[in-house]
Amino acid sequence: MTTRKVSIDESVHEFDENLTIIQACEISGIQIPRFCYHEKLSIAGNCRMCLVEVVGGPPKPTASCAMQLKDLRPGPNGEPPQVLTNSEMVKNARKGVMEFLLINHPLDCPICDQGGECDLQDQAMSFGLGTSRYTEDKRTVEDFDLGPLVETHMTRCISCTRCVRFTTEVAGIDQMGQTGRGEDSEIATYISHTLDSELQGNIIDLCPVGALTSKPYAFTARPWELQKTETIDVMDGIG
Repeated sequence: MTTRKVSIDESVHEFDENLTIIQACEISGIQIPRFCYHEKLSIAGNCRMCLVEVVGGPPKPTASCAMQLKDLRPGPNGEPPQVLTNSEMVKNARKGVMEFLLINHPLDCPICDQGGECDLQDQAMSFGLGTSRYTEDKRTVEDFDLGPLVETHMTRCISCTRCVRFTTEVAGIDQMGQTGRGEDSEIATYISHTLDSELQGNIIDLCPVGALTSKPYAFTARPWELQKTETIDVMDGIG
């Protein structure tokens, strides 16, 4: 394993050079916002929420999930590469990304089953503008039937493609994908069939917004109304 020293927020650490910036930040205890990135899935780099500033690099923010440490440029005198996660450039970039993500997102948090445990809610509060400048009509997307487990509300979808990558790479089925471009892009099943994988329920937890929710659990309770209880999972080989 080849290591490399990198300065993250003016603190120098040594990492495996094959790690991405977002992985190095997590090891350093720095939380980077993200929607499309998941450590068990391939890199998509399409939500742009994980932007950071690379000092001496391109004059624009860099997607930390897609940039490996070995690709960072050292300083002019051989200093470790510098990464800033909380600079003004990064703050403004995240506000802009969040504003675009919310342009077509419906304001139905009070009736959304994801409310209270929604990544979009949390990150909009932490990194968003706080107000909306968008006054035009929002787009709507037709829902489709994925089967008895997964309920779809595709107008809420932010096209992170987590569900597409999971069904393709982990579940091993090619039944979901993204069609269209720009504002016309949609996540859907190509042939209008329900999912037939026993792993389909995982995309409910993978979805960072309320686009894919649990059909049997719909409108049952809010996350803050539930209580955690130690128990044994009878469906798991290790309990």
